[in-house]
Amino acid sequence: MIHSIVAVMTIAGFALLLMAMTRHQQDWLRRKLPARISRWLRLGGLGILTGAFAVACAGFGWAYGAVAWFGWLSFGAALTLTAQTNRERILARLRR
Repeated sequence: MIHSIVAVMTIAGFALLLMAMTRHQQDWLRRKLPARISRWLRLGGLGILTGAFAVACAGFGWAYGAVAWFGWLSFGAALTLTAQTNRERILARLRR
């Protein structure tokens, strides 16, 4: 169960960090968000990733929790990168 929570949190954290970048806002939303919202997205993404670390360490202990967190961090980053790379296909399916 802890693995599922940490996985969802890392994916959400990286998604928020992705949307905090102006270039990616243009890609996904077709507009630029105000700087204040981008800052909140960045802080939210970092907060969620920090929270995922706390959940992993609380659930598995410091040693295994840190290793599990880094593993899920890598997975979340790879999944976010894959979504960004295939953004046109994803948006085309959402428009249907």
